[in-house]
Amino acid sequence: MVIGILIALQINNWNESNKEKQVEQMYLKNILSDLMDQDASIDIQLGSEESFFKSTNYIIKDYQQNSTLVIDSTFFKHATFLTARKTFVVTDPTYKDLISSGNINIIKNIKFKDKLIKYYQELERIEKIIQNNNTLLIDQNYLSTYNKNGYYYEPNIQNILRGQINFSEHMIHQTYKNELQELSSKSLLKDENKLAFMNALYLRNTVAIGNFDMLKKIQLTTQALIEELEQLQND
Repeated sequence: MVIGILIALQINNWNESNKEKQVEQMYLKNILSDLMDQDASIDIQLGSEESFFKSTNYIIKDYQQNSTLVIDSTFFKHATFLTARKTFVVTDPTYKDLISSGNINIIKNIKFKDKLIKYYQELERIEKIIQNNNTLLIDQNYLSTYNKNGYYYEPNIQNILRGQINFSEHMIHQTYKNELQELSSKSLLKDENKLAFMNALYLRNTVAIGNFDMLKKIQLTTQALIEELEQLQND
């Protein structure tokens, strides 16, 4: 009788352990999917930051070579592009579920679990930094400076070619294009405005470099976690 009870308990424990292992594998599979999505998202963000760096670098180098701002269509293309910014979003639905449900301890590999927790804490920190950079340094600094001293947007020629802007509208635009460029040039080339714009531009450049470096490091961590997780699933 006692032996029968012990066997039943062992079977029950085995079943529970097996169920728990299945749940752990499900979580690990979903985490892997999230990490792959995050890696792709970081790659897109890196491309945006690199583009912002290239546009700031173009204007800075042009200024250094000419000892002044060259206000032409290429300048406006880059300066206008820099009024945009890319929001960085953390992809962590599985991790959030693990934390909120209290199932984080279902991951038996303690070293991997600790790495995962630190990873998502760092991701959250980076998300906040980029958001603050977007709000304080880009929206309130570069964007407001550019709009105040050199607001002028080139039309999107692709929209014209696609028929979203008809040719007659484009021709009307051309009639006042030179006037707007001249007005912007006069405003931007004033010493005080030039100084404000170049300071904002250098800051925009520094933000792009800082964001890129942060993202590159977290991408390497993401890829290392993906490799480790794939190995864990194969063991």
